[in-house]
Amino acid sequence: MSGHRDIRWGLAALALCLFRPTRAGEGDERTVEFPEIVVHLPRGQAEADPTASATVVDAARFEGEAKSVGELVATSPGVAVNEYGGLGHVTTVSIRGSTADGVKVLLDGLPLNTAAGGGVDLSSIPRQWIDRIEVVRGAEGAHYGSGALGGVVNVITRPAAAGNWSASATGGSFLTGSAAADAAVGGDRWALLGAAAVEGSGGRFPYLFHGTPTFPASAQEQMRENDGSLLGGGLVKAWSRAGDGRVDILAQVSGGRRELPGLPYAIPPGGSRDWQQDARAGLLARHAVPLGSGLMLSAELGGRHDRLDLTMASLHGEVRQRDLQGGARAEVTWLHGPGTLVAGASAGAERLAADGVGEPRTRPEVAAWASEEFAIVAGRLRVAPAARVDRVGPYGGVSGKLGSTLRLWGPLSARASAGRSFRVPSFAELYLQQGLIEPNPSLRPEEAWSADAALVADGALGFASAGAFVTLYRDLIVYEPGSFQRLKPFNDGKALVRGIELELASVPLRSALGLAAGVAYTFLATQTLRGAEGELGQDLPHRPRQRLYARLAIGDAPAGAHVEAHYIGRQFQDARNLQPIPAALSFNAGGYVRLASRPDVRIALEVKNVLDDRSLLDGFGNPLPGRMVLLTLRAGANPGG
Repeated sequence: MSGHRDIRWGLAALALCLFRPTRAGEGDERTVEFPEIVVHLPRGQAEADPTASATVVDAARFEGEAKSVGELVATSPGVAVNEYGGLGHVTTVSIRGSTADGVKVLLDGLPLNTAAGGGVDLSSIPRQWIDRIEVVRGAEGAHYGSGALGGVVNVITRPAAAGNWSASATGGSFLTGSAAADAAVGGDRWALLGAAAVEGSGGRFPYLFHGTPTFPASAQEQMRENDGSLLGGGLVKAWSRAGDGRVDILAQVSGGRRELPGLPYAIPPGGSRDWQQDARAGLLARHAVPLGSGLMLSAELGGRHDRLDLTMASLHGEVRQRDLQGGARAEVTWLHGPGTLVAGASAGAERLAADGVGEPRTRPEVAAWASEEFAIVAGRLRVAPAARVDRVGPYGGVSGKLGSTLRLWGPLSARASAGRSFRVPSFAELYLQQGLIEPNPSLRPEEAWSADAALVADGALGFASAGAFVTLYRDLIVYEPGSFQRLKPFNDGKALVRGIELELASVPLRSALGLAAGVAYTFLATQTLRGAEGELGQDLPHRPRQRLYARLAIGDAPAGAHVEAHYIGRQFQDARNLQPIPAALSFNAGGYVRLASRPDVRIALEVKNVLDDRSLLDGFGNPLPGRMVLLTLRAGANPGG
């Protein structure tokens, strides 16, 4: 599992979809409703599968804080978020040791993963839109389709609820700033939400440069150059009652320009003048209608267009990429006795035109799926089998999952699941001929076999979970030396990943100034099972063995404060484990003062990397910013909340 694709095509990836979360095993009551478009797109979200290993990150917990989408995702166990230099730059996610390609990312019903491959850039999603994020861990292809090897990230934007509005402005270190606003109008039978956001950074920050990485004492302070960014976007969501059913429509545009500073070991450091421009537009329409007692039909049409322009001196020119995707899906949900049966089908196509892949490439996609979730033993035991068949161009495969959850006593339950998923090769891996990169049209799909189990406590004091997992990745696509000293992809990768995931989230204690705590810990043991001599048995590169996120916050009516700790264990940049990146510990802190309650007006101060550690590196050896101070002024109203 090489990181080459994460760097090269992480610059080009984008994606979208959504759903409404419920803790696994949260209750036995089942009703057919017509909530926002976020609920059943696609079926198989945390609420539809009580056996899923899922974490719900509620953005309201971080109100007024300048948290990016990547930072919110990083509060979940089992994930590794790679920020390529920070400050508005490419951010990808790995789940349970997968590559960024092996994580399916969704935003408000639109899939963001493109046929170009490389994973999804989370920084392309404006953070001010976020209502909540669901992180589903494990081989989830049976519910989400091809590509969900390590798991799924569902990013859900603010709901269209009449009377809700907000506006915010942020400014701070390194010429960093943002502004955003959203408002919703409507009545009992319809609502319309509009939102816009823009953010940017000069990106110029000092860091400690290790001229010789193996000798840290040689570090000298350098300035990160050509690292600025400017991103923005707009969002429109609407819903309306249509007879006995409901229609939802979503339109989204986003894009920006980012400078690319290059590797810090370039000569001279920071001398790059590379840049990229990207844009995305998406549209989704959905109609849900009851067909009878306990029976519901939903149908949707959606499409997405992505653009990327990239200038890199190493490629001696510009790279242009245009991706167009569209499709339709239909799904039937039937509540029958103690169970819920879901069956559906979809069809679509994706077209990619890009420099280096020859003529524009197109491939159709069709899929069919079915899942059942039923309760036995007086409702204490839930069992959820699921299966899905996907055909993507010439590639086909079956994904499956079997999960169960058992209510033991009071708020305590046990959960276990096992599944199989696959990922078809991207157009880049199949056809890209560019610089030192050579394609391989004979590639096979990657596979993941996964199993996990956990004890879960979900009660009045909060949520806690302790679990373990194991995943076997087979036929992984890795780049190896080919003809004429070029790199060519082959299905030569095989890896075993095992780990422990711990999670704790308490409710605010009113008797203690609203004190609340949160902890997410991951132990990840990876092992290369196939590779060159010197690689066998070694850790996979860019996969730290340990990650810890801990947060302590207090908050009452007039004011609040928080402190966070982030620990990332040692990791390696290469498959032979000869280039280590040392462990890193950083702290964030902040607070707010409420200036008014109706509407809610508050001013917040946030300090990232409080200790001003200028030696921090991302998973690929790029420097991260030192101490960063941000001041935010926010106002808003939420009559329904």
